[in-house]
Amino acid sequence: MKRLLIFGFLVVFASAANAQFRPGTGVGNDEKPASTLEAMSSHGDDFFSRLFDPARFNMHQTYSMSFVSGGGQSTGLGVFTNTFAYKASEDLFISADLSAVYSPFSTLGSKFQQSINGVYLSSARLDWKLGDHTSLRIEYNGMPYGSYYSTFDSYNSPFSILH
Repeated sequence: MKRLLIFGFLVVFASAANAQFRPGTGVGNDEKPASTLEAMSSHGDDFFSRLFDPARFNMHQTYSMSFVSGGGQSTGLGVFTNTFAYKASEDLFISADLSAVYSPFSTLGSKFQQSINGVYLSSARLDWKLGDHTSLRIEYNGMPYGSYYSTFDSYNSPFSILH
């Protein structure tokens, strides 16, 4: 009975996994797509093809180095940031910045240095166009400040809502 259930399970899922053999994928005598973008966006009109359409995604990276000095103390920082952007629809845009922070030196001590090193969600944003003259933006901004500074005090809240 157990083997019969496993066999039935495999048959059901194998019948759904025929996407690589559909016409227009470059198999056999079909013409191959000119680019990866064309291959991924021109075939299939189902929910997942539209959801993962590469024309909706954008990604870029930045690297910055900084040096801060004041009051007889100094700190160096290197920050690599990857920005992910996704256009869910004509009216909905989502983006996020993921940053890897490294402090190669600091006169504030190794404890401060270790507390600031790591990977952080430095910002996230949702822009939603509700109408011709109405839009909603929900945004998060935050970076590590160690135990010497709180990002959640009333004057420096990482959350902002613009309307």
